[in-house]
Amino acid sequence: MARTLPKAVKVWVAANLLAIEFDNGQTRYMRSHFIDQYISAWSLPKGKKRRRLLIVDPTWAWFGANPVIAADGSLTIFETDRYTPEELWGNSKSQIYEVSGVH
Repeated sequence: MARTLPKAVKVWVAANLLAIEFDNGQTRYMRSHFIDQYISAWSLPKGKKRRRLLIVDPTWAWFGANPVIAADGSLTIFETDRYTPEELWGNSKSQIYEVSGVH
């Protein structure tokens, strides 16, 4: 029996953090692809080919994100940055402090 994942029904984008409301009533949080790459750019082993991101202000992704949720529950922001339903559910956390970097 295949496990069905909850679908995203509403998304808020704020300073590279996504707040995702699912059809099961849960709201979960995750980092955007951009901020994950930005954080990796600071790492010596992971930062190769990503260092150019360090000259960009990471808050730029807050404006003009225009999140669009497809019928299958996938999310697209900035018209090209796509998140699958599996990624949205599997990589998101139930508490915002778990993805914000503040513990």
